[in-house]
Amino acid sequence: MHALAALLLGLAFAPSAFAAPAHANFDHLTTGFELTGQHRDLPCESCHVNAMFQGTPKDCGGCHGIGSLVRGTAKPANHILSTDQCGACHTPIAWNPAVNFDHTQARGSCSTCHNGTMAQGKGPTHIVTDLECDACHTTLSWAGAMFTHVGVTSGCATCHDGVHADGLAANHFPIGSGGAAVPCEACHSTTEFTTWAVATMNHPAAVAQSCASCHETANFVGMHPSTDTAAGDSRPSAKLDSLHPTAGDCAQCHDTTTFSQSASRPANHIPTSAPCLQCHTTAGNYALYSVTATHQGVTGCLSCHGPSTGPFAGPPPSNTITVVGAPANHFPVGSLDCNGSGCHTTGNVNVGGFKLGTAGTSSPTLTIAGHTTVAAAVSSCATCH
Repeated sequence: MHALAALLLGLAFAPSAFAAPAHANFDHLTTGFELTGQHRDLPCESCHVNAMFQGTPKDCGGCHGIGSLVRGTAKPANHILSTDQCGACHTPIAWNPAVNFDHTQARGSCSTCHNGTMAQGKGPTHIVTDLECDACHTTLSWAGAMFTHVGVTSGCATCHDGVHADGLAANHFPIGSGGAAVPCEACHSTTEFTTWAVATMNHPAAVAQSCASCHETANFVGMHPSTDTAAGDSRPSAKLDSLHPTAGDCAQCHDTTTFSQSASRPANHIPTSAPCLQCHTTAGNYALYSVTATHQGVTGCLSCHGPSTGPFAGPPPSNTITVVGAPANHFPVGSLDCNGSGCHTTGNVNVGGFKLGTAGTSSPTLTIAGHTTVAAAVSSCATCH
C-alpha cells in the first residue's frame, strides 16, 4: 500500500510527455518580418502552417487574402474595392480604425465608395449630376472643384437655382416661373460659362412675359432707365416724349424683333412708307431724327408741304414740326406737285426766287423743260405773266 502511494506521488512530480516544449529566445526580426501589434501575440502555428517556416508570406495579402493557406482574417464583404496592400491603410495593431487611406490602392470609380454608405457621398445641396466625382474634384479635400460644362446644352436651372449653384441675381429682370420661365440658355451662351455677362437678349423666348414687366422702369442688371434727356430701356418720361403713352403694355406698339422702334407711328407722323431708321438714326433716343438726305424716293411733296397739312409729330421740347409749304405768292402750277413742276427736286428744296436757266442749288430754278411742263398745267401764259 505504501509502495503504491509512493509511486503515484512520484508520477505527479515527473515531467509530462505531452507538455509544450520550452521556446528558445528567437529573434523573429532576423526573418525580415518584425512581430508587432496583433502578430506579436499569435502562436507560431497561426502563420506557419504544417510546421513550414520557410516560404511564409511577408505581405498582408499573402495571409489575409481569400484562399490563403494561412487563413488570416480577410476583407469583409462590405470592404471597399481595393488592392491587397492592407498596410497602405491599416496597421498591425487593429483593423479599425484605418489610420490612413491611400487612394492609389482603391479600385473602381469614386462613386463606388463615395455613395453615402461606404464613404461620404454627395451632400444635400450638391448639384444634380451623374458625372464621376473626379470630373470636377481634383483634391482629397473636395474643395476647389471646377465644374466642367462639357456636353451641357440645356437645363441650366437644374443646378443654378440659388441653392446648388449661383442662381438669378437680385436685380435680374423677371423671367417668369414654372413652365413659363425663360431658361438661362435662351440668352446665355452654352459655349462660354466663365461669366454670366456673355448674354444676348432673346425677346421671342420671353413672349410669355409682359414687356412692361421689364421695360416699365428697366431697373435691372444690364438695362438703363430713361432720363429726361435720353431714352434708355424703359418707358420714356413725358419731358422726353410727351406723345408716348404713359400706360399700357409696350406690345401695343412695339414688337420683339424691332423693339428699338415703334411698330406703329403716331397719328400725326409725317406720311411716309420709308423704314424708320432712314430718318431716326440717333441711338438711344429715336424720338430725335434728321431729315438730311431723307427725301430719297419721295414723290408726293404736297402730302407734307401742301396747304392745311401738319403740324406733325416731332422731337422735344415742342414735340412738333412745321413743314414749309408754298408761299401765298407762289406762281400757280395747276395740279402739279412740287417736284413735277420742274423747279424743285429732292436735292433742291431751298426757298428763294426762281429764274429761267440752268438749275442751281441756291434757289429753285424753272428750267426750259420745266417751263413747258408748267405752261401745259395752267390755262394761259397770262396766268403768270
